[in-house]
Amino acid sequence: MTHVYRVVLAEDHKLFRDGLERLLSLEDDIEVVGTADNGQEAIKVVEDQKPEILLLDVHMPVMGGAELVRILREKDMDIRYIAITAFDDEGHIAELSEAGVNGYILKASGFDQVQAAIRSVGKGFPYVDPAIAQKLLSPMKKGNGGDNILEGLSMREKESLYWLAQGLNNQEIAEKMILSDKTVKNHLSHLMKKLNIQDRTQAAIIAWKTGLAKEDPSQFDLDQN
Repeated sequence: MTHVYRVVLAEDHKLFRDGLERLLSLEDDIEVVGTADNGQEAIKVVEDQKPEILLLDVHMPVMGGAELVRILREKDMDIRYIAITAFDDEGHIAELSEAGVNGYILKASGFDQVQAAIRSVGKGFPYVDPAIAQKLLSPMKKGNGGDNILEGLSMREKESLYWLAQGLNNQEIAEKMILSDKTVKNHLSHLMKKLNIQDRTQAAIIAWKTGLAKEDPSQFDLDQN
């Protein structure tokens, strides 16, 4: 039996919201269970409908996307978040990542990206629109050796990066690796410094782009440093 992803759509532009809702309603495995036209209303709809996924515009009246995600995460709700952003909205990516957003899609992208994001995030994997990924990766390529970008990472750092790319937070990564939260935080800090990146979103992008995120985690030799 096909799993149906329950989605709430928070978007202040009615034409865009209604069109996206209609398109999503045609998919057998996606159900829009509620809509909202601002961040404050989205909180109530999410609390009432308890969706699996909140698809939200970054810029909304009353409350922006990052603040909305932070408030809902403080309520400890079991929900994943996909941000809809403009192409030149790169400055908000780090803030949204820190808030806890699981996926990013561009308003200029096709409907196939929206579907892909919902299905990926719904399965527990982060999703970054290819156009955003390319933009974020471009400054990292300099001096990083192309395909050998992960060459300088230790096995523990690679495993930490693997679990980060699966959408786990530091505590969950620590449980997977049987380490302390502090040690995991150190591993992530070191690998980000080595990769010359600043946030978890860029780290996840690299893990997926290099194929690390698709590998079998049992391969990591934890006896190596």
